Amino acid sequence: MAVLDFDRSRVTHLSKASPSETPAIIEFGRFVVLPHRRELLANGLPIKLGGRAFDVLMALIEARGTVLSKDALMARVWHNRVVEEKNLHAQISALRSVLGAERELIRTVPGRGYQFTGEIRVLADEHAGADAATTEPGSALPPTNLPAPVSELIGRDAELEEILGLIAARRLVTLTGAGGIGKTSLGLAVARHLLPKFADGVWVIELAPLTDPDLVPATVATALGLDPADDVVSPERVANALASKQLLLLLDNCEHLVGAAASMAEALLRANPAARVLATSREPLRAEGECLYRVPSLAVPTEGSQDAEDPLQYSAVRLFIARARAVEPHFSADGRVVAAICRHLDGIALAIELAAARTTAFGVEELAARLNDRFQLLTGGRRT
Repeated sequence: MAVLDFDRSRVTHLSKASPSETPAIIEFGRFVVLPHRRELLANGLPIKLGGRAFDVLMALIEARGTVLSKDALMARVWHNRVVEEKNLHAQISALRSVLGAERELIRTVPGRGYQFTGEIRVLADEHAGADAATTEPGSALPPTNLPAPVSELIGRDAELEEILGLIAARRLVTLTGAGGIGKTSLGLAVARHLLPKFADGVWVIELAPLTDPDLVPATVATALGLDPADDVVSPERVANALASKQLLLLLDNCEHLVGAAASMAEALLRANPAARVLATSREPLRAEGECLYRVPSLAVPTEGSQDAEDPLQYSAVRLFIARARAVEPHFSADGRVVAAICRHLDGIALAIELAAARTTAFGVEELAARLNDRFQLLTGGRRT
């Protein structure tokens, strides 16, 4: 079986795609748009959306962040028909209704029109047009157990592109870095982008709950629906059972079972030239052919930055504000104070998210003052 041929250029920002290209998948936050199927999904589940509202959404997305006038939108959605402006208002309202808490992604610019403000990721496929003509309406993406995204991945565009490029060239890539740096979130985002490339799916193998290294191959077998004839489940047996499959495994949180994870990865890659393995671990697997990618901290403003400098250009600040607004939609704060908090937390994504969750209890100013006792303070995040 030939090795899957990845074309990194197909994974691109919408701003880099030519107007003639029709993307296969568009992602923003917890939403996924499938243009050829004219579907909008939220957390992996389809949302009922009328045809005109879908056309409005696509027009706003394809505007690449620019403001579309009402006339331009109506001309795009209703073609040469003459319609009243209230028809457009009705479709905008329908869109905002299905977006729910993210309704502000469609911004009204007084006197000018509408603008889509979300951060968009696009997976373009040069064969999408041909595939769309032959795909049945009920067809789906390849099988997977990947969880649907529940929040937007912020400030990782460059890292995402780099890792996609590495996986195109190398069969085993390990994301390393300190705890809370964002390895799992980044790994899941990469896996979702690669899902259409693997006919037999992309599968996340969560190793954090395991304490016995002998359970690693059994966990892989269970995730992929393999049913061994006896109780002996070795990496080699699992790898041989998957030898003809086009798939990617995401081995997540390997650090405490690093030897077993390395054995599983090596066995699969030896048995199957079409397979890929993406791992996350605080330390390298030290497996044959492993390519390491050290996940950096989120960008933070340096101390002593000029007052005129825009803190929102830094990914750590954007993450803090986004997570704070998820808790309190009307959250606002001095950007310099938020920048100081993010700097104090060294740009560590998990610490920033936990801090943002505490803004309703303390406010930004008091939160910044209490960060010297961060281990006591940052305990009010997600129960999971």
